[in-house]
Amino acid sequence: RWLEVQVANLTCPQCWVRYLRLLRESIWPGGVLPKYPRPVRTQEQKVAAEKQALQSLMGILPDTVVQILGVDKCQLSWSLVLESLQQPLINRHLIYCLWDIILEFLDLSASVEESTISTSASDTPDNPKRMGVSP
Repeated sequence: RWLEVQVANLTCPQCWVRYLRLLRESIWPGGVLPKYPRPVRTQEQKVAAEKQALQSLMGILPDTVVQILGVDKCQLSWSLVLESLQQPLINRHLIYCLWDIILEFLDLSASVEESTISTSASDTPDNPKRMGVSP
């Protein structure tokens, strides 16, 4: 039940808006593309970021889960998750899946069908607008 609530909270429309804004801001800071690429991070910066991510992920788990599984197993599990996210092929597949879910959630296919129907209705031969005649 806890997981279901967390997933529902993470996938609510307000969160998707926030995620898309964060994505836009990370790609186009201030609405413009950066002139120069970001400098390459040092190994120390990467290790510090990994530790911070691990601490943040550990904070997500309820205390009950940490007590049942133990701190070491929880950290190992989150470390495996972080390690798997370092694989470009897995990341690409994850992005494709997320976009598929987002598009399904937004239900763009219904709006495409509606626009196709309205376009085909305006293309009929007896449509006065098509013939250049005003009604």
